[in-house]
Amino acid sequence: MQVRFLLGPSGTGKTFRCLAEIRAALLASPVGPPLVFLSPKQATFQLERQLLADGSLQGYTRLQILSFDQLAELILTKVDQSPPQLLSEEGRLMVLRALLSQKRDRLKLFRSTARLRGFAQQLSILLREFQRSQISPEQLISLAAKTGLKNPLNFKLQDLAEMLRAYLDWLQQHDLQDNDLLIDLAVAALRDSPPPSGAPSNGVSADRKPRFGALWFDGFAELAPQEIALLTTLLPFCDRATLAFNLDRESIAGVSWLSTWSAVGLTFRQLQKRLADRADTDVVVEWLDRNGPHGRFANNPILRHLENHWSQPKPFSEPVTIPQLQNTLRVALCANPEAEATLAAREILRFVRVGGRYREVAVVVRQLDNYYEPIRRVFTSFDIPFFLDRREPVGHHPLAELTRSAVRTAAFGWESEDWFGALKTGLVHRNETEIDRLENEALAHGWKGLDWLQPLTLPDNHELNEWLEPLREKLVEPFQELAEALTATPSNSQDPPLASRRTVTGIQLAEALRAFWRRLKIEEQLQGWSTQSGNLVHISLWQQMHEWLDNLALAFPDESLSLMEWLPILEAGLSTQTVGVIPPALDQVLVGAVDRSRNPDLNLAIILGLNESVFPAVPSAPILLTESDREQLSQLGADLGQTTRSRIGQEQYLGYIACTRSRSRLVLTCATRDENEKALNPSPFLAQLQRLFPTLRVEAFSTSHPWLESEHPSDLIGPLLRSWQEPQTDSKVLAALVTLPAFAPLRKQIEHFQYDHSSQSLSPALAERLYGTTLRTSVSGLEDFAACPFKFLVSSGLKAEERRLFEVDARELGSFQHEVLARFHQELRQEGKRWREVTPQEGRQRIGEIAQALVPKYREGLFQATDQGRFTARSLTSSLKNFIETILSWMSQYQFEPHAVELAFGLEEKPLPAWELNLGEGHHLSFRGKIDRVDLWRNPDRDEALCVVIDYKSSAKRLDPVLVAHGVQLQLPAYLNVLRDLADPRSIFGVGRLIPAGVFYVNLRGHYEAGKTRQEVLESSTTTRKLAYRHAGRFDVEMLSKLDCRADAAEGDQFNYRITNKKKIHGSCREVMSTTEFAAMLDGVESHLTRMGKAIFAGGTSVDPYRKGSDVACAKCSYLSVCRIDPWTHTYRVLRKTGTMADAAHESL
Repeated sequence: MQVRFLLGPSGTGKTFRCLAEIRAALLASPVGPPLVFLSPKQATFQLERQLLADGSLQGYTRLQILSFDQLAELILTKVDQSPPQLLSEEGRLMVLRALLSQKRDRLKLFRSTARLRGFAQQLSILLREFQRSQISPEQLISLAAKTGLKNPLNFKLQDLAEMLRAYLDWLQQHDLQDNDLLIDLAVAALRDSPPPSGAPSNGVSADRKPRFGALWFDGFAELAPQEIALLTTLLPFCDRATLAFNLDRESIAGVSWLSTWSAVGLTFRQLQKRLADRADTDVVVEWLDRNGPHGRFANNPILRHLENHWSQPKPFSEPVTIPQLQNTLRVALCANPEAEATLAAREILRFVRVGGRYREVAVVVRQLDNYYEPIRRVFTSFDIPFFLDRREPVGHHPLAELTRSAVRTAAFGWESEDWFGALKTGLVHRNETEIDRLENEALAHGWKGLDWLQPLTLPDNHELNEWLEPLREKLVEPFQELAEALTATPSNSQDPPLASRRTVTGIQLAEALRAFWRRLKIEEQLQGWSTQSGNLVHISLWQQMHEWLDNLALAFPDESLSLMEWLPILEAGLSTQTVGVIPPALDQVLVGAVDRSRNPDLNLAIILGLNESVFPAVPSAPILLTESDREQLSQLGADLGQTTRSRIGQEQYLGYIACTRSRSRLVLTCATRDENEKALNPSPFLAQLQRLFPTLRVEAFSTSHPWLESEHPSDLIGPLLRSWQEPQTDSKVLAALVTLPAFAPLRKQIEHFQYDHSSQSLSPALAERLYGTTLRTSVSGLEDFAACPFKFLVSSGLKAEERRLFEVDARELGSFQHEVLARFHQELRQEGKRWREVTPQEGRQRIGEIAQALVPKYREGLFQATDQGRFTARSLTSSLKNFIETILSWMSQYQFEPHAVELAFGLEEKPLPAWELNLGEGHHLSFRGKIDRVDLWRNPDRDEALCVVIDYKSSAKRLDPVLVAHGVQLQLPAYLNVLRDLADPRSIFGVGRLIPAGVFYVNLRGHYEAGKTRQEVLESSTTTRKLAYRHAGRFDVEMLSKLDCRADAAEGDQFNYRITNKKKIHGSCREVMSTTEFAAMLDGVESHLTRMGKAIFAGGTSVDPYRKGSDVACAKCSYLSVCRIDPWTHTYRVLRKTGTMADAAHESL
């Protein structure tokens, strides 16, 4: 049997020769013993295309283009040994994850890390190295003994031997194999079958031994010992064999590890030695001339020089001008990967425009991960047909997410994160709006766990109930069926953890998931997605997910595990799922990694990312076995293959391969910064090119180019934007060009850049359509307008609001305290008592009882949902007790009596009407709101009463003169205006007229001054406690005797005032106002509201937040993601003290 080594460097025609010989053999004899072309798996499709490209061969049945594992399956078939059931990579990972859980306690070094996510994948990679290097568990134990008892490598090898033995035993017990063991089975089968004799018939000789007519081998740079064993064992069963290697003559005798040829040369020498030792094999070496007339670079002296002298650079000596050199070889420095992709797109369009084909172009990178998104984005915008040659990660595809979330829902008792994770995949319910609305309601009401298995109803919301319950039943049913199938108990079991401990086998789990998919019609939905988007990934994934379930059933047919045990196993299989897609078109640019993609017959090769540490890449550090560990093993005779040195040498070879792909033109780019703006240095390969071509210039590429040099309409976006900012003489020509029909998509993109923040406004007509002739709002809504008109538009005009969450936030804290105080007041009213008739101690007791009764009922048990909530409720109750004790102790000096609490106006079925202001021109403001507390002092001689408005707060707050003057803080005095302007106060207050006396903020939690020690604060005096609840606001000085009737008081405790020796109010007391000033303040509030109302109906919506000192309106705004201003560059509206007489009254606050 003759074995011919076909050797030669890139471009000498090795693949062409192999294909020509195959084509001739098929044409000469379409039937006969099988012909085999052995190549890397990812190259098989392109080799089939090349074989049929010239048209002389219409088809074939005799030839098989195979990878090593496919060849192993074929061999087992030929020897009448049916191929075993195979585990996929995902199945292998699931088995290893299960074994790690079982064997973890027996591990010595990896015990703590075995449970970590990703460990199973790293273990799989290392065990594959052992299998490919044909190292058995017994050998690992022997190696461990040689390393020494105290050597950490000893424990590592023992752990790895334990896991490898466990994995092999698992496969044997379940009558399974994986692809890594398949090759060993094929070798064993061939060794048990002596070489054939007799006339061949369909690949089987007369003595029933496998027989192959010929074998061709091409496309490999390195082979594992396992692959060398299969190849050398198979060759005696072939009539002839041709083994092609990409080699230079100088590499035969051996070269430095840093040489371009080190890895390939080593593989060739190992294989040649194995074959030379066989007596029945005639080994022939044929060299192909790199300068032959039919070579790839026969007509291109520049690229021929590059290939000839890549390993030992010497300057190009032939006469060539710089333009001639640049027509063949271009090197460009770009700003980032996005700019590199743009340069590539422009090169491709220029190449095609002069007659080239897309399939004659390849874009080559070292690793596709960093360039995937820029290339996809840029090539799509430039309308370039392309195929990204990589296996698509689909671990987070909607079907994978649905599957993991559905199992977690059953395992953890319908937790919201799992449940809505499944619903949001788009495979359960097509109406995303309904799912979002359901989630909003769930977050607001705290629905979780078994709540989803019970009817959901909301009191006083009939419309929502009619929509909610049918949707819940529809969504829950398939998940409920899955949960019952997996737990063997009703899914509404009151003990979900117990249900999740029920066990199922892999077969049962696989069947349950298949039934779940059928119930949701997943296949039809994925088919629809593929048809709509043209993306074949969805269909490929559907097939692969079924194979994943097949592997689940194969690997765990009898193992019965709980869902909690299944979850990490399923995740190990799902998280590593990838899908490979066959190129859907023939004429397209192939984009791929240099070590994966095969690019025949190129006229233009574009290599991106020629940067230090990018290409050549820095070898990644081994994880489980370090480089030091591997060196020790190598010294002990166990070579695991690639070392750091060999990987560095491989990078040199890959650089050579990339730069010798094209026969006509080569374009190379490097970036100054990566996608994260980290600085990058040029690759050593560029320095190598400049030694080859000293006159080669590195150009600086910029995406900002003259518009006349544009290659595609997308190229005009930048020039157009620049022309608007800096008009030029040709701007009109450029603008006219964009109006052509071909530029319609471009015009839509440009519209996004034409938004002007500075001229935001609605027309008065549109404002009236939005708000109506009567704007129904609250005073706080108008405060939003004063803070920033755009905030009012979004909140009150567009009705946008944040999700309401079932959690104890600041709003809920305040609402709970308000409710407790309201019930306190209502109880006293029902008993016919007044606040002053209750002692402070009795008040504390009442507050405690009211709060205790309210907590379970408040917001569907909000404060009882968590330990934190229960603690918060106790803390709030304690604060309210202190508050009510202090307030009641003041009743002897405070002549006002609390009359109404939580007094609503402008709301449906509430006693007080809306407060309305006439804006003229048919427009009105109608205010609604709720006043926390109204206190009255009834005049015994007149049908009138003095009134005070109290606003409860959860923290200290004061009226700010500047904010009031600019309309940002109006709510408190505006509420007093509501009472002052009541047409008929008698129905509520029993008097014909209400006279404003004061407005106050009251801190329900108390504002205590800091002390030097904790003990000092805890031992604070009664006076200190009273000062903590001091009211802050404004009041009419004439009403002071009713607010504090103590005749000898020189200083207020409940209210902030001081009296001088002359019985006058001290000048520093800003909260005390004269009657005229107090009335002016109230009138000024109405003026502010009227002015803002007119501005709203005039269409004011500008993004114009205020700044006051270091405070900005944006700090308290929830709509920053909507307005999108830059806080570092935006010019804020500065609030200053005003100097007019009209404003003086406001500022006197």
